[in-house]
Parts: sequence; C-alpha cells; structure tokens
Amino acid sequence: MARMAEAPIFIVGSMRSGSTMLRLILDSHPRIAIGGETGFMGGLLAARRIPGWKHGAEWFGRIGWTEQELDVRLREFYSGMFERYARSQGKSRWGDKTPFHTSHMAEMGRVFPDAVFVGIARHPGAVAASLHRSFHYAFDEAVGYWCDINRQMLAAADELGDRFTICRYEDLVADSEAVLRELMPAIGEEFDPALLRHHEVQRAQGAPKLTDGSTSSRDPIDARRAERWADEITTEQSAALIEAAPLGAVLGYTTTGTDPFPAGAGRLTASGKELAARCAEQPGVLEETGQRAPLAIDADPEELARRLAQVEAALARTRTRRAVRFADAALRVQRGRTWADVKAAYAMLRHQGRA
Repeated sequence: MARMAEAPIFIVGSMRSGSTMLRLILDSHPRIAIGGETGFMGGLLAARRIPGWKHGAEWFGRIGWTEQELDVRLREFYSGMFERYARSQGKSRWGDKTPFHTSHMAEMGRVFPDAVFVGIARHPGAVAASLHRSFHYAFDEAVGYWCDINRQMLAAADELGDRFTICRYEDLVADSEAVLRELMPAIGEEFDPALLRHHEVQRAQGAPKLTDGSTSSRDPIDARRAERWADEITTEQSAALIEAAPLGAVLGYTTTGTDPFPAGAGRLTASGKELAARCAEQPGVLEETGQRAPLAIDADPEELARRLAQVEAALARTRTRRAVRFADAALRVQRGRTWADVKAAYAMLRHQGRA
C-alpha cells in the first residue's frame, strides 16, 4: 500500500490488550505522533447529539446544516488539534489510542474517511486477569467485557475492510520485527528500526516514564509477559473463559493458550476483509455485537435502566478500592466518629490486603 500522506491512525482494542505499548511503538516512528489517550470521540459525539434533549440528534438541522457538513467541520476541528501536536513533535502524521473508541469505529471511519485502523487483540484470560488484578473487575465480568469489545471491533472491521489491520499482543512481543514489517505497509508507512527501540526513543522524546494504564515508556518489549496470566488464574476462573471460546477461535486463542495466528495474506496480521471471512465460518459469533447508545433523558426506558445498572456496577468496583474505603473512614471522623473507628477500619483494610 502506498504512503497515505497525513491520514490519521487509530489504535483500537480492549483495555489491557497492549494498546498502550503499540501506541508507544508507533509513536517512535519518525513520521507518526500518537500521544496519550484523549477520548476525543466523546466530545465529537456530543457535538453531533446534544445529551439530555429530545431534539439533540437533529439540533444542527434546525440551523440549516446537513450531517455531512457537520462531519466536515468536526473533522477540520479535531484534525487541526492533532496536527498541531504532531508538528510540535516534529512529525507529519497523527493518530490516537483510546480503548473506548473501539465502540465508535464506524463513526470514526465516516468522519475521517481516509483514516486507517490498527486493532490489537490479547488472550481473554490475560485481559481478564489484568482487569481483575488492577481494576477490581469480577473475572467473569472481565471475560464478558473482552467478548463485547472484540465483537464490536470485528464487526466494525468488516465494514472498514482494508482500512483495518489487526495484530495480536502475543505475536507483537514474541516477534516484534516480523509483526511490524507486516503492519507498516498496511498503514502506508515504511518500516523503521526505531520501532524496535521504542523505549529509547520515548526517553529521548521526553515522554513521561509512566503513561496510560501505568505502562512504562522506558521498558523494552518483554515476551515473558504474554503467558503469565495462565499461572495466575484459578480453576473456576479458567472455566469462565469458555464464554470467549467461539470469538477467541477467530483470533487463534484457545481457553488454555495461544495457537498460531489463523493464516491470511500476512502471517501475523489480518485485514478487516480477512477477519470477516473467518467470522463467516462461525455463524453467530458476532450476534451480540451492538454499539452502546449514549445516555440521554430521551432514551428508551429499558436502555436507561441498562446503562444505570452498568454505572452502579462500576461504582461498586470503585468503592472496593482500599484508598476509597480509607477516605470514607476519614469522612466518618469529620461527622463525629472517633479515631478509634478509623484505626479499626485501617486494621480491617490491612487484614483484607493480606488475605
């Protein structure tokens, strides 16, 4: 594929899939600038649909704008912001990596019609173990999240076709150069040795030592991380991976490990078209795909109830964190409790931390 001038590059994939590491690698290319997560699609979508108002989806039509005209203006606005960042880094091409953007790939592909997408997948067991350990997800809930986000990614990849290319975390850390030599032509760039020295390039660029997801920008690629999850999970957690088996098979994952990537034109990457063909071999594998609608007062009551249940679950996870529970204990002191109450709460937290 020929060089794509300044076409944006969007990295998509689930949380804990290795997308930050992939961002740091691509950002080390002399032409590509992909900074920290921006979540800009949240702002773009809000501009298209005003939250909490029954006329929010057509507000621009009331002043004579078409949807296509609005897309052009939004593209100009956001491209201008990212282009300035790229120039500040001495580079000519921009990109973005934000995990929740995986749910908005179709919208991104329409607003940025020249954009290319790079997906990254990781074994569901590895993702679930990391979410369970670092973000207090229940393991089965984390497996469900992996299924949802990867279904969304593969469904959108079908629509994007050759504008989408996927690689796997396990292959990227085990054979980095081979993966990147396949990936770079797919996004319209030449392979550059700097991609294999991202930890050195990031230090020279002055990148923060710790970036999104507490990923170190200074650490070289370590292939030993790929299969560590298998030693962490319990028998019960391992059984929960059955839910991900059909979708995992499309990407070469079994419930216990990683098989070779299913062959396509590339040995270690696949296009959206190739993924669509693989999904077609397993009817129903994408049936549960559905982009989540934004929360709005004029939304369907059942949709509101579902979204509120998700928020409550997220808050429940947050409230289990030790720092939050200790802060609650301090607030109780301000409300008339004694320091003995705080000491008792702290002792409980220490006991739970050792359990």
